[in-house]
Amino acid sequence: MENSLKVLINFDENITRNQLKNYYFYSWKKKLPTILKYFVFIIFFLIIIDTLFKPERSRVDFLQFLGIFIPIISILYIVIYFFNKANYISKINTYIEDFKKFNTTIELYFDEASFYIKSEQFDLRSIWKNVSYDVSNETIYIKIEIGNPFTYIVEKKETDQYHNILEFLKRKSK
Repeated sequence: MENSLKVLINFDENITRNQLKNYYFYSWKKKLPTILKYFVFIIFFLIIIDTLFKPERSRVDFLQFLGIFIPIISILYIVIYFFNKANYISKINTYIEDFKKFNTTIELYFDEASFYIKSEQFDLRSIWKNVSYDVSNETIYIKIEIGNPFTYIVEKKETDQYHNILEFLKRKSK
């Protein structure tokens, strides 16, 4: 493999739409353990508070409270999930409509010093210490920390240089 790599990716609305929907599920799965951890801490905190302030009360009252609290919180999380999903899908539609107005070729440059994304909408360059990646199925999520996190998604069916991109990222990113 050379010291640099140039990849041209042509915009395909269906691929981009599926990538962004899959990214929503991917990011939600990443958040789920944290949400569950908070939920367990809340239950643990309520048990401690219950034992400290009402030691003479029976456990039945507290178990009834938990029996109501757990389903309500679960339903709340499900409602939040679907509300965020609907909001995200509307943003995807807006993004794709805006993106169709521009030249739809995106250029990715990988070299020894940096990673560079060039399109009519944005130019983004970052040194390798700020670039990381994750692989899920046949999708690469290239994450760039530039104050705000930026994620670029590359799928195997988008480019025939998928394996070259993956090898370059393995060598250079953190």
